[in-house]
Amino acid sequence: MLKTIVHPSVKLIGFIVSLKLALYQSQIKHLQRIADALIVCDQRKTLTNLYRQYVDELDPKTAADFFRESPWQAEDVGQPQRKYMLDEYLRLRQMLGDEEPIVISIDDSLGKKYKDTRGLEAVAYHHDHNASTPYRQVYNNGYLYVESHIQMGLLGYTFDTQLYLREKTIRQLNRKRRPGERLGFRSKYRIARAMLVEMAAILPKGYPVYVTFDSWYASAKLIKFCRRQGWHVICALKSNRLLNGKSVKKQDQALKHRRYTRIQVCAADRSHTVRYFTRSLRGRIANIRDEVCVIISRRHPGSAYPKYFLSTDLSLSPQEALNIYRMRWPVEVDNIYLKEALGLGDFRLQSFEAIQKWFQVVLLALNYLQYQQALDYVETGKYRILADFIRIHRTEHAKNVLRSVAERVLAFGAIEPVLHCFMRTDQSVT
Repeated sequence: MLKTIVHPSVKLIGFIVSLKLALYQSQIKHLQRIADALIVCDQRKTLTNLYRQYVDELDPKTAADFFRESPWQAEDVGQPQRKYMLDEYLRLRQMLGDEEPIVISIDDSLGKKYKDTRGLEAVAYHHDHNASTPYRQVYNNGYLYVESHIQMGLLGYTFDTQLYLREKTIRQLNRKRRPGERLGFRSKYRIARAMLVEMAAILPKGYPVYVTFDSWYASAKLIKFCRRQGWHVICALKSNRLLNGKSVKKQDQALKHRRYTRIQVCAADRSHTVRYFTRSLRGRIANIRDEVCVIISRRHPGSAYPKYFLSTDLSLSPQEALNIYRMRWPVEVDNIYLKEALGLGDFRLQSFEAIQKWFQVVLLALNYLQYQQALDYVETGKYRILADFIRIHRTEHAKNVLRSVAERVLAFGAIEPVLHCFMRTDQSVT
């Protein structure tokens, strides 16, 4: 196999330098190497495979020590990274003259590991609500994380990812930990709320903000918290949620003779529109003082499975509200890139703290790609997907490899020594 990295990406180094991280130079070097290799490597993103991408002979054990033993915390990278990304995106938004609202999306995602995987502290059996049905509940072995995404028009990026552990898992881990090293349980609501608290602290006042999430997060506590920040909420609702003391499902059935309002909702990439048939109701839901609007949406009038949505902004029409809600789709795209393209679930680290660091480095690689995407859009006015920037990044490294091969062949006057430098032998592959 051909080695793919001769020297580090200049753009990636510039991005990491801009974060002004309080890390030692050796730590920053490992951070840069791993993030670069995460984008380039097209195999499983194990530390061994990542360091095999480099022409220089690097020891994967030093990368493992960077996560397991090096004295830094995930927040040492995460906090300045989140502040830098928000400031830059607000700057780019101002350059574009964009007056669209800022949309914050909250979601969680389950990444599967092999069922025999044991000993990794962040891996346990979690309920898979996507695979479950009302008649059969499914649990899968893997890791679960809560994610937040910020979208400003066509520009968007992943704000944060935080691992979630069950209470049972926390108790098991704490039995083996000393008192000062024990973990505290945080529910998904608490993790999501902590992300929103940080956003509220660093987001300048005066911007219109909408928070979107699916029905699993549509609790009165989270909605009231968002409203206290001056933000509006647009979220999905379950059919048994009570509006004015009656479930929205039954209210929908009572309206079966009422005409629908046809609306057109843009696709996430704004390439086309989709037609929906809606009805809207106003009232109060339990434990929320302010009046809300509930939107009942169907793909066609005869559909037996409508979707229900809540909006705290009564000035919005159903079309405006659903056009804002569809802007949470990029949070699903983030999960694909994190897990499929950047190897979020390929960690083989044991401790919870080391896995947190791995998550932060993978997020840094994703944020770098998203930032390049935003800069390109501001410069050219054309929107390109993240896969294009992964390809561009790999192409730059491929050019460097070809250039270095040609230079070394001219210098050595022979091909075999150069092949030995740039090819991984069979022994190194196994």
